[in-house]
Amino acid sequence: MKQITTNDEEESDRNEMKEREREMNCTDRSIDDFPKDLFTYEERRHGAVLLHVFLGLYCFLLTAFVCHDYLIPAVDRICVTMNISTDVAGATFLAMTSSFPELFVNVIGTFLTESDLGLGTVVGSAVFDTFATPACGALTAYSAISLEWRILSRDCTMYVISVGTLVAIMWDQRIEWYEAMILLILFCIYLILLFCGKGIRLCCGTILPSNSESTTEFSNVDEKLPRSGSYKLRALNNVVSTNSNLESQQQGGIGDFKSTEKLESRSVSGMYLEYLFTWPRERTVIAKCWFLFCWPLKFLLYVTIPDARTERLKHWYPLTFVMCLVWVGISSYLVSWMTTVVGDTIGIPDSIMGLTFLAAGGNMPEIASIVILARQGDGNMAMSNTLGANILDILLCLGLPWMIKCLMRGKDVEIVSGSISYSVLSTIVCIVILYVVIACFNFKLNKQVGIICLLLLYTGMEDGRVRNGTTDSWKRKEVAGSDNTALHSRNKDATNKHDNSNEHLAQLNHG
Repeated sequence: MKQITTNDEEESDRNEMKEREREMNCTDRSIDDFPKDLFTYEERRHGAVLLHVFLGLYCFLLTAFVCHDYLIPAVDRICVTMNISTDVAGATFLAMTSSFPELFVNVIGTFLTESDLGLGTVVGSAVFDTFATPACGALTAYSAISLEWRILSRDCTMYVISVGTLVAIMWDQRIEWYEAMILLILFCIYLILLFCGKGIRLCCGTILPSNSESTTEFSNVDEKLPRSGSYKLRALNNVVSTNSNLESQQQGGIGDFKSTEKLESRSVSGMYLEYLFTWPRERTVIAKCWFLFCWPLKFLLYVTIPDARTERLKHWYPLTFVMCLVWVGISSYLVSWMTTVVGDTIGIPDSIMGLTFLAAGGNMPEIASIVILARQGDGNMAMSNTLGANILDILLCLGLPWMIKCLMRGKDVEIVSGSISYSVLSTIVCIVILYVVIACFNFKLNKQVGIICLLLLYTGMEDGRVRNGTTDSWKRKEVAGSDNTALHSRNKDATNKHDNSNEHLAQLNHG
């Protein structure tokens, strides 16, 4: 009877060990960071996953429409109003839109779940941010785009400084209030460099050469024309104006540009409304199906976001920008959610999930923006948006919630994941490699740069997969070892109790 009880205890301990291991594996799954799915795992495997694929693609299309039809025109209005260059707008306002989902995630991770969710979101996809986004812009551009080397050097240098500072302050796995303040101070310095960069470039212009005369495909535009209006010229060329009208605008000055702005706004508005509410009778069947497929998204955006391209609503661009922030945050979250469910259903390991599906879902705004801007020839704004978004992720999206929590609760913010420091350090290597690759091609964003970035992305993903897999195996061995030790201790105690019971029975029989 005692032997049977001992065997039952051993079996119970083994089951408990398996349950603990299963719980440990499930804790690290990316799918647990999202709400519970409506379908079970078996239902998804038998076809329900196709609904998630469809919704993910539809949300990606939503992000593209927001960026192309509303966000970039709103940022362009900001450029004209504030008289700033396109690279500054890309590194600030456009990057702010891309960083909004990360800020939201880090606020949740800092105040609600009190985990490293926000930090892992920011630094976990560093390889994807650095290589995949420029690759998309380089491969989708109509021709090679020349980049202003000073602007690229400024953004890359500030990115390296931001990452290095983050490594230094989180080395002891806790964030003090003054360390979070350092990140915010660096953010203010970055803004000063951006908005005062024109004066700094003028001071250095007599010493350092510039390649600004070939910055974009529209390099022959009159110097009197504001750089911030470059998007308007390209949009006007693609949507409204003919080539002859564009040439006449390029020969004019600022007054000519402003005089054509009303015509552009009215024309764009009229053509967009005509496209939205007119059935494409003379188009092909595929075009008609595409019209029906996209119409709900375009109508939803039309009734919720003021169109800053129109004459009537052009002064509402601040509200347009805010609504774009909201829609980009919603669509990015849904894309990340759907891609994570798809990856979990087809059996992709969690270490690969964070480097691919979650990274791609979180970077939809950057990808959509850089593709649109690269096809318009504005390489400086595209790259400044990509690098500026990563800088804001570190300095603002991490620094601000950490600072608020330290001041509110009067204690440090603890960093639970010790392996994140290695991921942050790898970001410095990635950005240096990206800068060297672009410099080797004379600061041009072309097809060769795109292919090299894809190869570097694959190499970085393999390194992350091997590193994360090794870490997961080490954790499993550690848990299994502790469980085996506990099981051995319990078996030893049970054996001693059994021996003591037999000895006690023998004494009673002898008595």
